[in-house]
Amino acid sequence: MKKRIGDILMEMGFIDGDQLKLALMESKKTGQMLGDVLQRLGWVTEEDLQMAIAVQSGAKILDTENVEIDQSLITRVPLEFVNDTGMFPFAVNNGALQAATNNPFDVIARDKLARLVGQRVETFIAPKKWIAKAIEVYYKTAQTLDDEINTLTYSQAAGDTTEDNRIIKLSSLLIDKGYVVGASDIHVVPDANLVRVYYRIDGVLHQMYLFAKKFQQPLITRYKIMADMDISNPNIPHDGRIKYQSNVGAFDIRVSTFPTQLGETVVMRLLIYSKVVGDLKNLGLEEDDLKRFERTIHRPYGLILTTGPTGSGKTTTLYTALMAINSPSINCMTVEDPIEYVIPTIRQTAVNVKAGLTFENALRSAMRQDPDVILVGEIRDKITADLAMRAALTGHLVLSTLHTNDAASAINRLLDLGINASILASALSMIVAQRLVRLLCPNCAAREPITEEERALFVRNGMEPPTEMAKPKGCDSCFQSGYRGRAGIYEVIIVDRNIEKMIFAGALHREIEDTATAAGTVLMFRQALKKVARHLTSLEEITRVIVNYA
Repeated sequence: MKKRIGDILMEMGFIDGDQLKLALMESKKTGQMLGDVLQRLGWVTEEDLQMAIAVQSGAKILDTENVEIDQSLITRVPLEFVNDTGMFPFAVNNGALQAATNNPFDVIARDKLARLVGQRVETFIAPKKWIAKAIEVYYKTAQTLDDEINTLTYSQAAGDTTEDNRIIKLSSLLIDKGYVVGASDIHVVPDANLVRVYYRIDGVLHQMYLFAKKFQQPLITRYKIMADMDISNPNIPHDGRIKYQSNVGAFDIRVSTFPTQLGETVVMRLLIYSKVVGDLKNLGLEEDDLKRFERTIHRPYGLILTTGPTGSGKTTTLYTALMAINSPSINCMTVEDPIEYVIPTIRQTAVNVKAGLTFENALRSAMRQDPDVILVGEIRDKITADLAMRAALTGHLVLSTLHTNDAASAINRLLDLGINASILASALSMIVAQRLVRLLCPNCAAREPITEEERALFVRNGMEPPTEMAKPKGCDSCFQSGYRGRAGIYEVIIVDRNIEKMIFAGALHREIEDTATAAGTVLMFRQALKKVARHLTSLEEITRVIVNYA
């Protein structure tokens, strides 16, 4: 039998026996919960009550001062559900969705949420006021921002008395809206008679706003000023950075301008640290691959490569791996172009070709700084590749990226750059090829019977076909796309003795792939089919992103 909340409060010294008796009588008379009565009478605070509930339920108390809110969860869980249950989703950790609640005993609400998102739910105790404020900021703000933006751009009485103030406010509102809807990039694009504003959400551009042409130059100039750019020469590209802070959050923004025949276009990348650096288990690796990945990144030396096209999540994987192995007892250094996210306790260097700081000489200098781990933003040429190999062979763990279509192709790419086969075989520890696929929107996805063509695709890939397939439909929550959020698809090759021998012998790509598959590697398309079979994404989505060779 669990102890009653009143008895726990007495044991903790917050109330005495007489107060408990009086509060119980009041609770019986009014129908109010005992905790609410005690708070109303001023005998306990909400914090006191939370501590007692934590003891009674076993749930943890949420550190509301330092919690990082995962923006992508806001559209996975509808506002109506949050209002009805009082459960606010804020993060995913170790495969479980974490939700704040004032009532951790509401298992019905918890189970409903678990079914809605398709994963285990872990509840944390938080004050009602904090949950209400979080709902206001992260759910209702999106509509509020739309209303304010429309007022500024379409109403003659826009509130502010000057045009400068209107542009300053509009520029910030557009960034706030991007943050709230989980955009990775914001594009401000001039057209012949108007200005288009796009948000890249889950890897796809969505046109959000159309503004009159008169907003073009003032808006672009404002962003250039915020990014400390030269506004006197609009005919050449510019790059800058904004340290942004508003009511919705604080984060860095990388800004790039590019001249076109219709005027400058601006692209802003929202660098939200909590979205990139997280737990290894949240990357989306299958269980066997996760174990192999963790073992390899904890080796003291060797070269680890992530491969894939631009936007496939390579940097996220590297940063997450770096943070998993970082500790006060080792020296972690990076050479990047540019530095995307500033990570505490890691020595980061940005390449600056104009100043003479290239990948080559930055990496040479980093090697003289007694590093244990070196992250090289990208291997682009033979010199950088040679230096990375040398570092990996001399007792350093080296993490880097390469642009190839699959894991085995990384070997051929490095050999094509002129790397000696025996050096490559000795230095290389692991290759991780990856893609990002969109996940089906939990609010509108529908299941349909599998077709014969779809069934045949599973069979050709050596898999048991499901009886149903989930399909995208589209709703307001997912901007009518049918998808919300993304997950990684990975192909992990561990360079063991057999692979080493094959590299040294100059084996063909398919031979290396077959050997890796026999040792446990699951090719990317088959990994993606597993997510299709679990109704997490659609067949249309994975064939859009990944080539099937079966």
